[in-house]
Amino acid sequence: MKSVTWMAAVFSLQLTLVIGVLKVISLLDHTYKCVGDKTTAGILAAGCCAGAGFIFRNCPQGPPMLWFVYSVLAVYLTVCVFTDLRACIVYDFLQLPGAMAGALFCLSRPLPAGSGAGLVLFALLQYLLFGRLYGIGDAMVFQVCSLYLAGRGGDLRTFLLHMALAFVLLGIVQSLRHNINKRGNLKTPVPFVPYIACSLLWFL
Repeated sequence: MKSVTWMAAVFSLQLTLVIGVLKVISLLDHTYKCVGDKTTAGILAAGCCAGAGFIFRNCPQGPPMLWFVYSVLAVYLTVCVFTDLRACIVYDFLQLPGAMAGALFCLSRPLPAGSGAGLVLFALLQYLLFGRLYGIGDAMVFQVCSLYLAGRGGDLRTFLLHMALAFVLLGIVQSLRHNINKRGNLKTPVPFVPYIACSLLWFL
């Protein structure tokens, strides 16, 4: 019973933070409007459920620092997924808290040899190469995710596999929706952050 109450409290906290961040976005960007409908409720609930469930499964006894960094990740990804789905926008100001929490996670545990160099190289690949393919906003999300993957013991290969799985998921879903032409390109552009977030769950 205590575990259910604890998980509900984590979910409620994350949901409150997500709603608060979205309200801040609506104040900073007057062109953005958060519509309160069933789709909105579903996206926010799914993101916060995934975050609370991950914390409960991986670190139910703490330490509190892990609860904090994973909660930041859950809020960060939920907001990014939501704004990408709603407006195809990933806001720059969201990257700083996500990156700071990811860096704190990395610094709190010993990293495998080469992880630091892998993070730098992956960041360069994202901003100089891949960002031109799918947009700098998606590149920033990949980089924030790479910090958490490094904290879990990942290296450059893990970061690239995470990216590859996101593309595989994108390809499968869009093939089922008949949104891929004969050349293998998307007929109509779609938000990419949801696939980045889903593939991250596999590697975390």
